[in-house]
Amino acid sequence: MSRDGLGRSRAASLRKSIALIAVAALTSACMGVSGGAPAGGRNGMGGTLRIAMSASNIPFPTTPPDQGYEGYRFVGNNIYDGLTKYDLDQSDAIPSPQPALATSWTLSPDQLTWTFNLRRDVTFHDGTPFNADAVIFQLDRETDTEHPFYDTLAAGRLATYLLFFKSWQKIDDYTVSITTTAPYAWLLYDLTHVYFPSPTAVMKYGNNNYAQHATGTGPFVMTNYVDGQVMELSANERYWGGRPKLDKIVLYPQPVAASRVAMLQSDGVDWAEVPSPDALDQLKSQGYQIFMGEYPHGIMPRFNQFRPPFKDNLKLRQALNYALNRPGAAALINNVGYPAKQYVYPGHPDYDPAFPGYTYDPQLARRLLAEAGYRPGQLKLRMGYPTGGSGNMFPDPMMQQLQADFKAIGVDVELLPLEWSTILTIGLTGLNAPEWSDIDILWASPAAGQEPDGYQLTFLCQRPGNKPNAAGMCNPDVDRNYLAASASFDPQESNRYLRQMMDAALRNADFLFWMHDLNLRVMAPRVHGFVQPKSWWVDFTKIWVG
Repeated sequence: MSRDGLGRSRAASLRKSIALIAVAALTSACMGVSGGAPAGGRNGMGGTLRIAMSASNIPFPTTPPDQGYEGYRFVGNNIYDGLTKYDLDQSDAIPSPQPALATSWTLSPDQLTWTFNLRRDVTFHDGTPFNADAVIFQLDRETDTEHPFYDTLAAGRLATYLLFFKSWQKIDDYTVSITTTAPYAWLLYDLTHVYFPSPTAVMKYGNNNYAQHATGTGPFVMTNYVDGQVMELSANERYWGGRPKLDKIVLYPQPVAASRVAMLQSDGVDWAEVPSPDALDQLKSQGYQIFMGEYPHGIMPRFNQFRPPFKDNLKLRQALNYALNRPGAAALINNVGYPAKQYVYPGHPDYDPAFPGYTYDPQLARRLLAEAGYRPGQLKLRMGYPTGGSGNMFPDPMMQQLQADFKAIGVDVELLPLEWSTILTIGLTGLNAPEWSDIDILWASPAAGQEPDGYQLTFLCQRPGNKPNAAGMCNPDVDRNYLAASASFDPQESNRYLRQMMDAALRNADFLFWMHDLNLRVMAPRVHGFVQPKSWWVDFTKIWVG
């Protein structure tokens, strides 16, 4: 990261110029793959939807994909199904699990064993049947290290969602049961993340070659995949939920925001994820559709609590939370995000009204810094952050604002740019990632409250496999309330425990509570039927282009 004294406006202009110099060649390449603007549909059906993703690569189409929740959104939920799925065709409430490959379920009196009735007459894209054997095959291969098709990478990503799974069994061809380690109310949420590939395809191609032949039961079939360049998904004519309206989806990875804008304006794509916020007024005047809305996602960096200076130093963690000029950062990105006082936004069921949260108060921050044992200019920190990637908003200008905010209270921060995949690896593996030992604060962009089970990876003292929290966070009050919430089948009681969990994490300043995202995306006028849900995920089956 350059520290040569350029003003923010000059630095931003320089970044845009560099991005736009390269975008012409990139857009030409995309036009070459897609053949320009393809013929659209009519009468509410058809067309090809071309998308510029913020991911740095095409999500690897395993189960689950990589590239964070962008992998789930664009690849996982289109190629595959879970036993449950979210109701993403509405924008009024945070989506909840609904029947998918399972049509119904029952829970045993001891609240430990769930029995699922599977959907009949469903086939994988290769024509083979979906049944109980396919469910057992996938659960075994993602958990049993001795399984001949154990998938190490996918198993690591899926482990969080299998944390409470104890055992499973086939009852008959269309009935399976899953037993949990304790009464666990959120199994249906976990199951939205557990995708089912064709066992025939896995056995035929093996784990090493499966990605080139990814085969699920989902609404779209993968018909072209060039790693790092493009993925083409075509409508599944035999989809159990009805043929999707689109004929095709074409995905392009493009981590540079200005480049995504240029691709949209040059008719290389129809949909741009998180475009440069400075371009919004121009895009609106040109007739593009601008979508933004409140949803559970934010930028909540994590302190390295394995060692000093943050280990056992509450005052320091509080000082930096009060040092953040959140309104300034929001203004810098044209208010496509808004200040976060807590991990979730006001109005979210887990929002803690008992704690006012963190605001911009540099005077209090300086006092807390002194109480933490540091004089101005004494503390030097290193923060790892991504230059782009799925769900990261606009890291470069936001990090410049953070660096200036901390400098204003006498704390120097060295900015360390990292690949997004590296940051994800650190967040999953903790001390096993060598980069963590040299980093004091790590950027994080969680789906903050999209689903209650999503808290366990970052909030709990231990991760799957009895490994310590990746950031060294261990707050007994957090764990106790989380586990009580997960064991309660009364939603109101569960949310009460989660609010108490939030209160404990807030008072302990376990995160750098920074920014709520507004899920910015821009589309050409020819894109129809899109619903902006309160979720990272999207329902592509109702969209058409024409």
